[in-house]
Amino acid sequence: MTAATTPEMAMLIAERTLEKYAKDYFPRLSQISISFRGDRAEQYNYDKIRPLGNARLQGKTVVAVEGQSTKTGKTALYRIECNSWNLIEVLEVLEEISPSGAG
Repeated sequence: MTAATTPEMAMLIAERTLEKYAKDYFPRLSQISISFRGDRAEQYNYDKIRPLGNARLQGKTVVAVEGQSTKTGKTALYRIECNSWNLIEVLEVLEEISPSGAG
């Protein structure tokens, strides 16, 4: 959350993100990828994420989705957000997910 974002605004953005994802992204999982937000794209090597399931709320304002990197193939939990142009963007990797059976 940026300094200019109030807790109320952050909750509204989270709600909008969940609604947009459920309506426009989830039904087309096999057809879409989500890019990192412009100011973070270089940090993540301009990767794109293939979402693997439903988006979910973590806490009150963080929306997360499990996804797979199109560059590395690794699965992780990613923070997503609906921007002012009504597009979903990836903000950060929240947690890498180990493949089953890895030890």
